[in-house]
Amino acid sequence: MKRIAIVLIIALIGVAAVSAQGFGMRAAPATVQAVQEIVKIDGKLSLVEGHPAVVTGGKTYFVRIPGMLYGFLDSLKEGAAVKLEGYASAVPLASNSFFYQATKLTVGGKDYDLSQYANRGGMMGAPNAGTAGRGSMRGGRGGR
Repeated sequence: MKRIAIVLIIALIGVAAVSAQGFGMRAAPATVQAVQEIVKIDGKLSLVEGHPAVVTGGKTYFVRIPGMLYGFLDSLKEGAAVKLEGYASAVPLASNSFFYQATKLTVGGKDYDLSQYANRGGMMGAPNAGTAGRGSMRGGRGGR
């Protein structure tokens, strides 16, 4: 009789523990990431503290452009007049400084669509940052 009572108590404790978990119920996300608006800038490409940047209107935009373009486009060099479209995020602890993920580049009278490179991660706050580039370290073969 004692065994039945002990087994029954253990079963009740197990049922109570499982029911307290809330089967499939998930808490709402704590924060919803705001949709960023496209920021358009133009100016001369320069090096600021060793990083490509555009200084315009008293603000410094540290531009993220794929490195392979620097050797591929002859007109993309320091001092080049550029027009950019993309997303800006404030640099922590630096007033009037922004990280800038370019999605469109105009240099030397030609437009270049860089939106395919925007998802390769590296910039916080960029839409879909870090998700599309998975598998790229394996020669573009994708996941295994």
